[in-house]
Amino acid sequence: FSVCCLSDCEGLMRELEQKIQAPTASAEQLLGLVGNMSTSSVEAPRDLPETLVDKLWAIAERHSGKVPLHARLFAQWMHF
Repeated sequence: FSVCCLSDCEGLMRELEQKIQAPTASAEQLLGLVGNMSTSSVEAPRDLPETLVDKLWAIAERHSGKVPLHARLFAQWMHF
């Protein structure tokens, strides 16, 4: 993987960066985008569990209403 193949994570982050074009985004915007993204293992639209939605809102609240896209908490959220 580290030598020859892209991970789904890289593709998802690249897609988010292209659509958001900012270092931060609102939880609402991210939920809308992530919920409509497909990967090799999950077809869109995704039904995000309420606990996952709540976690993203908590990240946003911790950062004055915006989620930093390149911070540890968002990276961890993307892996739940």
